[in-house]
Amino acid sequence: MIVERNNSLDTLKALSIAFVFIWHLRPFQFLINDSTDIIVFVIDKILRDLELQLSLTAVPIFYIVSLYLFFQKSSGVKYFKKRITKLIKIYLFWVIVQNAFFIIATREIPSFSWQIIIGLEPSLPIVGDSVFYFLFNLICLTILAFLYELIKSDSLKRILSCTVIIFCLFYFETCCLLNSSIPYHWLINFVIYIPIAFYLVKLPEKLLNFKFYYLIAFILFSFHDIYLRTFGYYSSIYGRIAIIFGAITIFCYVYSRKEINENLLVQKLSKYSLGLFSLHKYWQYLFFLLVKHYQIGINTGFFGTPLSKIFIIEGFFVVFFTIFSIYLLRLTSLKQFIT
Repeated sequence: MIVERNNSLDTLKALSIAFVFIWHLRPFQFLINDSTDIIVFVIDKILRDLELQLSLTAVPIFYIVSLYLFFQKSSGVKYFKKRITKLIKIYLFWVIVQNAFFIIATREIPSFSWQIIIGLEPSLPIVGDSVFYFLFNLICLTILAFLYELIKSDSLKRILSCTVIIFCLFYFETCCLLNSSIPYHWLINFVIYIPIAFYLVKLPEKLLNFKFYYLIAFILFSFHDIYLRTFGYYSSIYGRIAIIFGAITIFCYVYSRKEINENLLVQKLSKYSLGLFSLHKYWQYLFFLLVKHYQIGINTGFFGTPLSKIFIIEGFFVVFFTIFSIYLLRLTSLKQFIT
């Protein structure tokens, strides 16, 4: 059966995986010291703020797209069982891979914990936490979305939706102003996208018509975040109003462009976004292991610029070998775990 692809959703997924790579690899890092030109300082500050305000919309966009497709395709218990079974299989596969890689890399057995169950650990040396909390949360969000969909009363659904949205916005802002960070892997960061995705499916024109106002809110709350960071406030990664409006803004602006043409690169990035997301940290770890082993210097500029060349090289290395890994895996029965 030939599945007709949605170019808008493909574009959103491709854009999101690009944001993930930018956030994790940070290829453009300037060499900052006391003699650095003020212009370089300004450019570096702008890049860091863009990473925090724009690149971090990647995971919320993935959740919105996934929930959007769930609500769009959902036809009862049968579809839910099929969807949740597939997600659990993918989650279990990658958690096993993460633990196996950790054992090989550290020669240690990870201690069983809740963090392992939710896919946050074991953390790899140098590159940090596992990314598979994303899959655990997606399973939870899919279950909650199914229960949400079972509510037959439209008025009750509207009341619940408004309650969830208002509570999340209030909670995020309160934590932000109190300088209390919400752990980035907590499910509370993402529950708000269930009603948002539902009404994007059910009332698309009404929600898409307000995309300019979402953009204004994203800009204003981004300045709000930047202002607070200037005074030492360390906001949550995902539990921020700016991130919510940023994700909605990008979704609405991209999805409302119905004339988006097919693009092979975008389609491949979209199709293999799971593989790209799952594999890249392993190659990032191996790169830094290689750098550490051969004592390659990291404080030299790139073609006379104050850009650190090691992170640019890292970017090329990780992207190339991640794509190469996907090419090999797609030739095997494991291809179901990368698409």
